[in-house]
Amino acid sequence: MLDPLPSEGKTMGMSLRNLQGYALGLAAGLVTIGVMEADTRPASAAQQFFCAGRMNNGWAYTADFINGRFTAIRWERSGQPPQTTNLTFSRTNSQGQPIYTGSFQAATAVTLVDLSKGNVTPGSQISVSAEEWGTSTGTCGTSVSGGNVTPPPPVPERLSCDGRMNSGWAYTAEYDNRSFTLIRWQRSGQPPQTSTLTSGGTNSKGQPIYRGVFQSATTVTLIDLSRGNVRPGSEVSVGVEEWGWSRGRCRR
Repeated sequence: MLDPLPSEGKTMGMSLRNLQGYALGLAAGLVTIGVMEADTRPASAAQQFFCAGRMNNGWAYTADFINGRFTAIRWERSGQPPQTTNLTFSRTNSQGQPIYTGSFQAATAVTLVDLSKGNVTPGSQISVSAEEWGTSTGTCGTSVSGGNVTPPPPVPERLSCDGRMNSGWAYTAEYDNRSFTLIRWQRSGQPPQTSTLTSGGTNSKGQPIYRGVFQSATTVTLIDLSRGNVRPGSEVSVGVEEWGWSRGRCRR
């Protein structure tokens, strides 16, 4: 093999050095660009969720959700000092809903069920239960850490609760704007009937009661067995004089 001419060796050496210098310069440029991008990227603020509701005994609550879990419930009631319930994750139920437990004033057991199955977003719901207080549904809102908390109001839901009396009359109770408004009656061979409902207070179990009449003569009573937390699957009990009582199940 012939040795390269001196000029050829010099040219090849210069080309190699130029190529190495270009590669080093390119790498340094990429690093500089990466650093610039990293420096100019805005820092993300910690985000929390706040789920607000009210128990039937007057205690309003706000459950704090941070770093992927519920941590505490803050309680407020007129004329009472604020209270805090620290929450501990307990388990996940058969529906995939995380369950948290705690206590109120170190005496009353409190349970929170995350109805969103861990996917908490604005508008998600939780179920909060306390011994002897019943169960309440809370709705979640969002706020940047350190900001004011303004949970969005629950969207009124229209539901229908169906059942049948022993007399053969089928009924559909209409739930709208957080209250039962009327019952529609149907029976083969009979013209449809409607009972307009008015609130009749709450019984000793915290269940709202509604009253009306059938054909302007027979007293009708509806009891909301969900204690005001009506949603699909909730039940009502409908009673009519001389017909007895019948349970209905709610649906959208």
